[in-house]
Amino acid sequence: MKPVTFNDCFGWLHAGASSATRGVVLCQPFGREAMWVHKGWRVLAEQLAAAGTPTLRFDYAGTGDSAGESEDPGAGKEQLERWLQSIRAAVAFLKQTTGVTEVALCGLRLGATLAAQVAADENIRELVLLAPVLSGRQYLRELRLLQQNWLETGGLYVERAPADTDYAEVVGHRLMASSVAKLGKFELLRDARLVEHPPRRLLVLDSYDPVRSKKLVDACSAAGADAALESFDECSAFMQESGVTETPRETIARIVEWLGPPALSSAAIAKNPPAAMLIDNGVRETPVIFDNGRLFGILCEPLNGTASRRSVIFVNPGATHRIGDARISVTLARRLAREGIASLRFDVGALGDSAAPVDHRPLSMLFSRRNVDDVVAAAGYLASRGLDEVSCFGVCSGAYLCLHAATVSPYIRSLTLVNTPRFSSPEDPMLPAGQENRPRTATSTFVRSFATAHKWKRVLRGERKIAPIARELARRMRTRFAASMAYIAERTVGVDTIGSRVRAMVRGLGERGVKVRFIYGEADAGLEEFAVFFGAGGRRMRKWRNVETIHRGTLDHACFSYPARESLMVSLIDFVRDASLQPAESERRRTRLLTVVPSVHRRTQGREERHADILEPQQAQRM
Repeated sequence: MKPVTFNDCFGWLHAGASSATRGVVLCQPFGREAMWVHKGWRVLAEQLAAAGTPTLRFDYAGTGDSAGESEDPGAGKEQLERWLQSIRAAVAFLKQTTGVTEVALCGLRLGATLAAQVAADENIRELVLLAPVLSGRQYLRELRLLQQNWLETGGLYVERAPADTDYAEVVGHRLMASSVAKLGKFELLRDARLVEHPPRRLLVLDSYDPVRSKKLVDACSAAGADAALESFDECSAFMQESGVTETPRETIARIVEWLGPPALSSAAIAKNPPAAMLIDNGVRETPVIFDNGRLFGILCEPLNGTASRRSVIFVNPGATHRIGDARISVTLARRLAREGIASLRFDVGALGDSAAPVDHRPLSMLFSRRNVDDVVAAAGYLASRGLDEVSCFGVCSGAYLCLHAATVSPYIRSLTLVNTPRFSSPEDPMLPAGQENRPRTATSTFVRSFATAHKWKRVLRGERKIAPIARELARRMRTRFAASMAYIAERTVGVDTIGSRVRAMVRGLGERGVKVRFIYGEADAGLEEFAVFFGAGGRRMRKWRNVETIHRGTLDHACFSYPARESLMVSLIDFVRDASLQPAESERRRTRLLTVVPSVHRRTQGREERHADILEPQQAQRM
């Protein structure tokens, strides 16, 4: 597969047969659903290409790695119209680049609905619709329910959107008022004009709304299409969070079989696509492949270049690919570039578009030593480009990887660690499988629940049991007490524990001049682990150099809340700007000191040699 750009869109071209006459464009769903299916979408594209069909998967304008913001009007076009235009541009690009004369469309959820609309206009002869949005009104209800469920679980303390907003928020993504109005009146059978302009062949796989799907298929059949409706039994397992989503292997095999191998023609010769690059409002983004071709990322730089050595690495949050939850990494990278600071957002080896996608993603995989090494490799890549004053930004497991990478890489100068869930070494065992299902709720949230009348009403009605909560709170009290005793033993007689090693690691980073900033939302479950190692509120680290803790009351775990995310981004830009100046001044003081104190020079050389001893074996393992 090869990264490509066209009409402000970023995508991946999976080559297929060089003389194929038919290709496929994949149209992804909207918002959070697009994040969930990223891995499976890639597998589908790879399987189609393996069967000989050139395939293009891409991000709509203003989404994913494409230019712009989804809520921006963009050349005067409404949000949904921009996405329809992106599909049309993808069809034209695939034809121009691969030489195919026909293009089939395959879409999922809202992407299927958009594909159906384009199919009627572009004379598409083969169309695959996966769980299409058949009723816009019903789809909006589903989105509102998804948002409400999040607000009642992970978004308990987030700032609510004002009642007079001109958009609808859906777990970190926005549909503008014009899009909501259009969807509220939309019916696929009536408005997509598939009956007036039916494809030659139509396959609908649906388990969400089979009644409406059957009406659509029957109407297209009556209009002359070879149309079929089949169940999409793997849909519910596919449409899950990135860490637990299951690739729909049977469905993918069915799509490949239904489309069949493309016809070949000597006249349809694939061309070499131009080098991928996006220019977006003073920012230049270039796809890069590094670490012996194993890792993929996007280098974001000021359009006019910069003489600064400052740079930022964005690391995958959980199992999400490089754009970050609610696209935070993309937005931040471009803002930093406009401030003159380059950045790299990349996928660690088992995620996103690096190496090969992994079907089974246990929790332990996200915290592996190999992923830590990938962050070290990313810092080394930036340093090789002269950007050796590196800051790292990570959320959830991404924060953990950044923290441990900083202990190895000599280039990492500052860390912004958001809602870090654990701290101990990758070699330390994870929780037993049964304990991973414990409530992931901050103790403060449990305590506040006891003062809420409707919570007690649920208990009295038998809808909620209080015993499991009491047992969990008791377990946490025992854990904190044991950690406090271990801390006292460490301070008095020097007992070596996991906690003492974690504290030594963080304190050592600060002493080395690495600025470390821990940021937590008030209700984040990671505060429990943080308190075990560093005391409530980080009291055990208050006198440490270059280490600080910040609590943000309305920040949710994945930074879905727009106001909280905006505040976080402004804070990060200021922090990176300040942190990047400190090492430069330290370096100047060190240089002056070396001229008068040779022993300092010897100690510095020894430290650099130790870094080399650590890095070289890791690099040798990858080669």
